[in-house]
Amino acid sequence: MSLKDRFLAIGPAFGEAVICLTLALRSSLRPGIVLRSSGLCLLMFGLWSWVFYAHFELIAKAAGLISIFVVYGAATLGFLPSLSGGSGGGMAGIAPALAMLLVYAAILTAAVIVVLYIGLIVLSIRLALRWVLMDSLRTRALERYPQLATRTPGEANLLHSGRFHLGPWLGIGIGPLLCLAVPVINGVLLLLLLAYLNVRFLVPAALSGLASGTEQMQAVRSQRGATIAFGLLILLLAMMPVLNLLLPALLGAGSCHLAYRGLDHPDGTAGAACMPQVSLPAP
Repeated sequence: MSLKDRFLAIGPAFGEAVICLTLALRSSLRPGIVLRSSGLCLLMFGLWSWVFYAHFELIAKAAGLISIFVVYGAATLGFLPSLSGGSGGGMAGIAPALAMLLVYAAILTAAVIVVLYIGLIVLSIRLALRWVLMDSLRTRALERYPQLATRTPGEANLLHSGRFHLGPWLGIGIGPLLCLAVPVINGVLLLLLLAYLNVRFLVPAALSGLASGTEQMQAVRSQRGATIAFGLLILLLAMMPVLNLLLPALLGAGSCHLAYRGLDHPDGTAGAACMPQVSLPAP
């Protein structure tokens, strides 16, 4: 796929992610699910709020080092004023550039702390989700896909099954290092990777017993763009008071809907509104 095609696919991907988020909201509006979701969200919020309060100095130093690394890389490539770029020469020329770089680093440090705080809450929710809510959310989501509940998985393929289950672990292992090696946009790439993997780790639980390894890989590929978009929407929802109490349920149910829609149309383009047979129900 060319760069132009990837750019044009952003809109459909977010459209598919919004549809899955809406379906997830409808699947989550049950007293038992809402209660467990709210409890899990409050627990993780309280845990990480205490951690950041108790160890804020250490976290701020780590965020500062990351920010300085990014700002220095941007200055080296000419995207920001470098220390040798002053017009006055000597300290008089270096001082304004240094002050500007410090301001950029301070702003980026604050952004890193916020993203890290939200990301850790969402990550810990995802880790606990499979034991607290996933079975109920999977059952609720499958009600909208009766053709999947009775389907027979295709022939097993050990290679594809291994790739399907090990892929996210390899991604979380070497992916961040590869992202950080890219100057300037390394922070954006890392955010996109983590948004994708946060959802991708839940797909095996959603598709367990419904598809072979080959079919699961096809479903993941067809929904890759929508999965990234959905992961970003989840991070945004984490910052919305009250609504973020449903974050665990929306994350689990949305992952199920993404997987089932991809499994239903493995060759379709993620986000194409005319493709899915499962449409939003009338209110």
